Parts: sequence; C-alpha cells; structure tokens
Amino acid sequence: MTPEAIQHHQEELVERFRQQLQEGWPAPGTDINALEDFGARLGRSVQEEIAARVLPAEAERKDGNQVACPCGGRAFYQRHHALTLVTLAGRVRVRRPYYHCAACKKGQCPADTRLRLGAGHTTPAAQAQLALLSALVPYGQVRDLLSQLGLPLTLDLKQTERVAQGVGKQLQDASLIPYGPTTQTVALGFDGVMLPTREGKKEVRVGVIYEPERDAGRTRAAAEGLRTEYCATTGSRASLVREVCARASARAGGQVVAVVADGAALDWVDLDAYLPSRVEILDFYHVLERVGEIAPLLHPEAELAAAWREAMREELENWGPRKLLETLREWVPTTAAGREMRRVQLGYFEKQQDRMRYPEYRRRGFPIGSGAVEGACKHVVCERF
Repeated sequence: MTPEAIQHHQEELVERFRQQLQEGWPAPGTDINALEDFGARLGRSVQEEIAARVLPAEAERKDGNQVACPCGGRAFYQRHHALTLVTLAGRVRVRRPYYHCAACKKGQCPADTRLRLGAGHTTPAAQAQLALLSALVPYGQVRDLLSQLGLPLTLDLKQTERVAQGVGKQLQDASLIPYGPTTQTVALGFDGVMLPTREGKKEVRVGVIYEPERDAGRTRAAAEGLRTEYCATTGSRASLVREVCARASARAGGQVVAVVADGAALDWVDLDAYLPSRVEILDFYHVLERVGEIAPLLHPEAELAAAWREAMREELENWGPRKLLETLREWVPTTAAGREMRRVQLGYFEKQQDRMRYPEYRRRGFPIGSGAVEGACKHVVCERF
C-alpha cells in the first residue's frame, strides 16, 4: 500500500467516524447501558474497517518472484490464492501469493507464516482470545461465550479445540523461565484424576510445586506469592515425578523439600531416585477422613463419636499419631465390621506414622494438607473438560 493510499484510507475513515460520532453522540440523560453500547459499537466498527482495508493489502504483498523452499531448492511465484481469515473483527477475505517448488513438488504461501496464522486460519489475536476462553470453559461453551462478549469469532468446536491445542503446543515448546532459587520452604504434591477421552478413560497425572505460606489470603497477590508451578501429563508417572522433582530441587537450592500426598502407595515411588533431600507428609485431611470412618464403630453414640473425632484431630495436630495408634491397638471390636475396620486402619497408620509428625511439620513451616494439588486436579484439569 502506497503512502498516498494509506493517507486516503485514513482521511476516509476519519470522516466516516466523525459522522457516526455526530449522529450517534448520546444526549444528556442517556442511560448508561446505551452509552457503553454506543462506545462498543463504534470501537467494533473501527476495528472492522481497519482489518478490512489493511489485512488484504498486507496479505497480498509479494516479495519477489521466488523464495527459499524448505527442501533447499527455490519456489517460484505462480498466482494468488484466496483465503478467509478469522480475526477479532470477524472474517476477512484476502489473497496471498502462492509459490511452487519444482524439486519437491510442494507449494507455500509465505504470507501465512508472516501473518502467523493458526488453525482455522486464525490471526494471533483471535488465537489468544480463543485459547484464553478455552482454558476457562469447555470447548463446547466457547462459541456461546464469544457471542455473549460480542466478539465476532465463529469457529466450530473442532476448530476451537485445534486452536487451543496449537497455542498450548507453542507454550509447551517455548523456553519457559522457571522460578529461581528461594530461601522459602518449597513443597510439592502429586495426584491424578480420570478423564473421559476418545480412547476411553485416561488418568491425568498432576504435579504442583509451590512455596507455602500458612496465613496466605485468597487474593490474587497472595496466590502469586506462592509462586506455583503446575505440571500435568497423560504419559508415564515416572516422567512427571522426574520433571517435578528436578524443578523443586532447583528451587530449593539444597533445602529439604516437603512432599505432601494422600497416602496412596504410588505417591512415594521414585522419590529416592529424584528427590533424596525431602520430608514426606501424609495429607492431614485425608487422615481425618479415616478417623471419621473409625469414630462411629469405636463409639456408636453419635455425640461420643463426634467428640472423639474432634479430640483426635487436636491430638494429631498438636502431638502426632501416638494416641491414635494406642487407641487402635487397645480397641477390641465386638462386631465383624469393627474388627475389619481396626485391621485395615491400624495396618495403614502403622505404615504411615513416620509421615504424620504434624507438630514438627508446622514448626518447620511445611504444609500438612494436599489441597494445592487437589485444587490443580479440579481447576486446572477437570473444569477444562
């Protein structure tokens, strides 16, 4: 586009929008919704006009009659190919120069790379909006949400999924700068969640690294202060453990890392190999769930069961597992259900007692709950599907 053509477009648009402002300027006393609607419509109109005038000229630009081909040969200009771009301003029809290589028999439109087009011929700004919304709601809800927001993006579910996954792949391949070493406590957790996929149910394995703060609030600033990193995969558990442990070790800089998990046998596998300097912590709230299962069989009266459960919570938090183990060892159930409960829970807690030194963990600033990784399973994974 020549300087003269650019000036012509600018003058024409200025005059057009001056007329729209004069004709549509809100009168005194206009309802606030009408004010905001006028501003939004005018903004969209500006965006649409600029996209319709500038994008076709930019896409049509031809830089020479030949370009380099990935095969090592030269591709020569043949003609212009038409394409409809999906932009934040709506769909825009453009024509791009097409080049063909006689050596490998393949063609290319360099303008697609220059414009950084993604799946569904989306522009970078459109990709960013689609990826953001896809991270917040399921793919099937993105189109309705775009409509509610007044964005003229119209892609079907499959195209939306391809765009979101394409942006995700770019982020995954990017050289991310990890959080640097810290003098604060470093903690990590592992968990998993089953999700339905086209190939059937698959487990998504999740790892979280963060710097716990006991009195952290629920504000954005407080959350950012935890410096949380998330890792998730449908691949092998060993690869996830290796990655998460490496990141946690780098952050800890030789300090002991707190590993909090809900007690499944696999939660502690591979830690010797990848995280030798650690303390293993059994999730306190998982323990309380088991205490709650024991209470009604140990004390059939509801009030006594509730009182024992609360007393045991305080005992565990302030003194550790000694009293709980003593109670289970001395308990002589009179029912089959009670005997089975004692056998299962006593065996479990005897194996886990070295991970239940909660008073010590609290003194050292370690977390005693696995809420961080459970929250990741819920918000980072499940809500997306």
